[in-house]
Amino acid sequence: MSRLLPHQAPAARAEVRLGASTGVFRAFLLMILCLVLGSLAMAQSNTGQLRGRVKDPQGAVINGATVTVTEQATGGKRETTTNDQGDFLVPLLPPGKYRVEVKANGFKNYTAENVQVLLTDTTQTEISLEVGSGEGDVVVVSSEAPLIRSDSPAQGRVVEERSIRQLPLPTRNFQQLLSLSAGATANISNTSEVGRGDTAINVNGQRTTSNSVLINGIDVNSIGTGSFANLAVIMAS
Repeated sequence: MSRLLPHQAPAARAEVRLGASTGVFRAFLLMILCLVLGSLAMAQSNTGQLRGRVKDPQGAVINGATVTVTEQATGGKRETTTNDQGDFLVPLLPPGKYRVEVKANGFKNYTAENVQVLLTDTTQTEISLEVGSGEGDVVVVSSEAPLIRSDSPAQGRVVEERSIRQLPLPTRNFQQLLSLSAGATANISNTSEVGRGDTAINVNGQRTTSNSVLINGIDVNSIGTGSFANLAVIMAS
């Protein structure tokens, strides 16, 4: 017949405490990982990116070319270099128009104006450099966004300030502007709810609960419906 000796009890209790501490630590690490991944997802959903390839006149790729991307509205700059395949990628760009400048030894400087980066979109650009001395020689081109996107089914739309000010909204609620996007439909607004209320948006036939709404990167989904919260809108006096 065996029995538990008094001096064995503390060791057992110590093992239990260690296991609980390990579980709490793992839970803490998991929470940090979720927060990091969530913040990255938010950042990507509010931005676009610019991808391109730099070549010489014969079509050979140029490695090590310096690519500078400047937002024309704010002057903010991002810089990168092309890899061994002549490719470059500038992610997490706010939607807007950009100036793309490329410099490489033995080639003329290249500048592209009005390169459009759209929400959730990847703007593709092919850049061909001309042989030259570099400094003082600049090739300037004007770029336009492609009409059809073939690399991803994701869609995004930027509503300009002029449209926000001039479009006749029944209740003066900015949420109604989302129905301007292709594939999006909205319910009929109650015109008595001036400056407040929510708008049910269906995208490509999906339920409103399939939407995820972010304002300035912050989750504003309604807990009950998974769509818009009932937001008050400040009216101009």
